[in-house]
Amino acid sequence: MLTHKLVVRSARVLCAGTVATLVPLALAPAASAATLPVACSEAALRTAITTANATSTSDTLNLAPNCTYRLTSELPAITSPIVINGNGDTITRVSGTFRILTVDGGALTLRAATLSNGDATGSPVAPGAGGAIVVTGNGSLNLFAGAIRNNHADFGGGISVFSGSQAQVNASALTGNSATQNGGAIVSDSTVSVTTSQISGNTAGNVGGGIANIGTLTVTGTNIVNNTAPNGGGGLANGVPAVSGGTSTVTLSNISNNSAGGTNPGGIYNNGGTVTLRASRVAANNPNNCLTSPTPVPGCVG
Repeated sequence: MLTHKLVVRSARVLCAGTVATLVPLALAPAASAATLPVACSEAALRTAITTANATSTSDTLNLAPNCTYRLTSELPAITSPIVINGNGDTITRVSGTFRILTVDGGALTLRAATLSNGDATGSPVAPGAGGAIVVTGNGSLNLFAGAIRNNHADFGGGISVFSGSQAQVNASALTGNSATQNGGAIVSDSTVSVTTSQISGNTAGNVGGGIANIGTLTVTGTNIVNNTAPNGGGGLANGVPAVSGGTSTVTLSNISNNSAGGTNPGGIYNNGGTVTLRASRVAANNPNNCLTSPTPVPGCVG
């Protein structure tokens, strides 16, 4: 995947009337980005990621069209810049207990792929976080036109983003994911943006059936609907019972038909943080939208 160029330069320098010939200077080989086709097999995908990790350049992996990559163990962690073009494929766990992808200090751009059936409770890196994807080690994730479906973890059933890392979710669907604790679809204590996406049918055992945030969250043009968390924030939890704070800005979005248990707010739960609603709808959540939130949510009625 590398193109090696050996550049040797020699020069003759006139110094005090004497001609001196410099020793030839060999420059280091230059690494170039590669585009790798990935055959429809777990082994091929594993090998392609390992190959791409070996360079600091941004390599592109093109998955085989009309393929389901069936995993029996966790894929190698992403430790360098890698683009994966999914071509509408599915990457799914078929045995064992592990998440699908770990971004550990790398930068992953994932396009047009479905990640399903991951279970982070058995993963060695950040165990219990991010059923489909965990982003840690100051890494980054850009998910575009993808689906995160039916994954499980203790925290962040779909995606978990650790402090210092960041994630962008664009034009994607996160559905049917579950967390034993917080963040059925997404949990974050860092920087996350969600744009023109669908977060629906996810569940959390504590708060944040859709999203649980104690970092900085931006939601734009997104539906957060039909999610469940018994202790509040069926749609969104900004701050969690054990850790207060967090900043969430919700613009041109819809948070509706989410549910919580008892008298806890089904729409938005805010514990000591800041939630800003801009031209957004928070309605028809059960038993209420934000009314019983520990910290009020300005602009949220009912």
